[in-house]
Amino acid sequence: MRLYVTPSRTIDAFGSTGVEMDFLPPLTDAASTSVNVAHVAAGGTLGRHPAVRRQVFAVVVGTGEVQVDDEPRRPVGPGTLVVWEPGETHQTWATTDLTAVVVETSGALDLSPHFRELAL
Repeated sequence: MRLYVTPSRTIDAFGSTGVEMDFLPPLTDAASTSVNVAHVAAGGTLGRHPAVRRQVFAVVVGTGEVQVDDEPRRPVGPGTLVVWEPGETHQTWATTDLTAVVVETSGALDLSPHFRELAL
């Protein structure tokens, strides 16, 4: 077993506020995938930006709202999985301290019947 310190830094790109990101090591044998942990303080935002690759935003703790393009904001909380496709401009707001696992990948997602899509 080996133990490491997870690198982290404050994110302020795209007008983001109250965001601390923990970076996990990139997967070197995958086409293009990264996995990170976002900590967004209550009242903070991950600013509006386009998805470069498919992004999966899995809320683990806390509540907030997400938006894609000019569509209405949608509430999110623990157990919510948000998928943004490449090119979709999106933003996240935290209504309480929010923690999410963020996966960015050029790969496909297997959203089998175990994943139930939420209605608009």
